[in-house]
Amino acid sequence: MGRETLLDVLTDDRAGERLRALDAGGGLTALVPELEAARGFAQPELHAYDVLGHSFAAVDAVDAVFGGGQAGREFREAVGWVDFDRWLEREVGGVPLPALVRLGALLHDVAKPATATFEDGRLRFPRHGPAGAELMAPRLAALGLEAEAAALVGRLIRYHLRPAELVRNWPATDRAVRRFVRDLDGEVLALMVVNLADGWATQGPRYTREHFRRHCAFVNYVLARAWGATEGEGPEPLVTGDDLIAELGLSGGRLLGAVLTSVRHAQLEGQIRTRDEALALARDVLTRPGFAE
Repeated sequence: MGRETLLDVLTDDRAGERLRALDAGGGLTALVPELEAARGFAQPELHAYDVLGHSFAAVDAVDAVFGGGQAGREFREAVGWVDFDRWLEREVGGVPLPALVRLGALLHDVAKPATATFEDGRLRFPRHGPAGAELMAPRLAALGLEAEAAALVGRLIRYHLRPAELVRNWPATDRAVRRFVRDLDGEVLALMVVNLADGWATQGPRYTREHFRRHCAFVNYVLARAWGATEGEGPEPLVTGDDLIAELGLSGGRLLGAVLTSVRHAQLEGQIRTRDEALALARDVLTRPGFAE
């Protein structure tokens, strides 16, 4: 077994279930030995599972959010201004984005056993996110992930608790939000999916539909703040109004502005990265029902 087998598992719509089967046969920790310490490692009462069980449950939650069931539908409705399904079609470093998000969910707490300490009679895991990212850097390379894909997974591990820190001093300042977006290299949505999955897996069977809806609202808030705080920043646009007029035959006015806004938003969210992708998205936007009316 190797990189291809693990990524095949993580690309599956039932990745959580398949990971458990892989683990039952000893295959998972053969590929990722760092996870063995998580097996049976108890957590505070707030948590429904040990560290490894929590990690599997987090992947289950990602499966639910990505899927077409009730959770997936409600998530899509909550972030309806984001083209979530197009985002799911992306690849990073040659790997489907859903597989990398699931890998981030699986590994987000990998350093908890190594960082565990008692403070004031309570079990805590200080800086387990950064420690986990550093611990897993050699392993991600050994699994064959290209630098871009490994960097994304590393950021998901390192910053999975960052959203709570971001809003601790409510409301977050634009400066803090811009730093948050820069640290994530624009991959805010990927991190927020892992953050939601972490919360869901923490409570396990105690996690209610109301908890989920509130968490979806929180995800939408962070996404909107990230977009609002960085709208005027970022790299040079992939296409201009002149490009769209020349390539798509558009005239100036409201429609041109609306298409440009959609393309720019997708660029800043990391959904597109090249001029060809920008033009393809612009063509797709124009075909959506009601857009040009």
